[in-house]
Amino acid sequence: MSALVLSIVDGIAEIALDDGKVNALSEQMLNELLAAIDQAASADAALLIYGRAGCFSGGYDRKLIAAGGPACDAMRAAGDRLTLALLDYPAPVLMASTGHAMAKAAFMLLLADYRVGAAGAFNIGLNEVAIGMTMPDAAMPQARAGLAPQWLNRCALQAQILNPQQALEAGFYDELVTGGELLERARDKTRQLAALDRKAYRETRLLLNAPLRGEVLAALG
Repeated sequence: MSALVLSIVDGIAEIALDDGKVNALSEQMLNELLAAIDQAASADAALLIYGRAGCFSGGYDRKLIAAGGPACDAMRAAGDRLTLALLDYPAPVLMASTGHAMAKAAFMLLLADYRVGAAGAFNIGLNEVAIGMTMPDAAMPQARAGLAPQWLNRCALQAQILNPQQALEAGFYDELVTGGELLERARDKTRQLAALDRKAYRETRLLLNAPLRGEVLAALG
């Protein structure tokens, strides 16, 4: 059974992540997400990604990270493809963080054009160093580009876990809303951005993301 659902209606694509647990970004989940993003891009649809109530995603599958080896490498390669797919997306990209958002999931937020976060007792952060993982070369440019300078050290190096208000200040979110209003607000914002001139939006988005894309590609070799 798929851990995500894609719907495309009236020029808006929604991808709902729900594996019944923490929406771990396994290789399978990432490949399904990439396929859904590709379908949405082919439809030239504005894109909204959100998670299950209480959890956007816990990031990469921790068991695979701990085990290492080819399976872990394949998962991280799929994650790198996701980074490029989000940078290259030809229409607005929005994310509704429905709760906890850790590691790779937090990097996903940094790559979106607009992020709506759920207020509440949730954890958001880059915990790579805390779990014994050196920040990947391709991840550091994303942190530098997306986070407020005064938060970069605390998030990327010190692995500080943030509450939603701190995540708003740090740059993971653009606004916070209560859980019951989260998707309504995110959908309203998606429709607002989708109404902008698409050609101008697409070309400006590519220009805006070009420096970061270049740094990511250089890091990936």
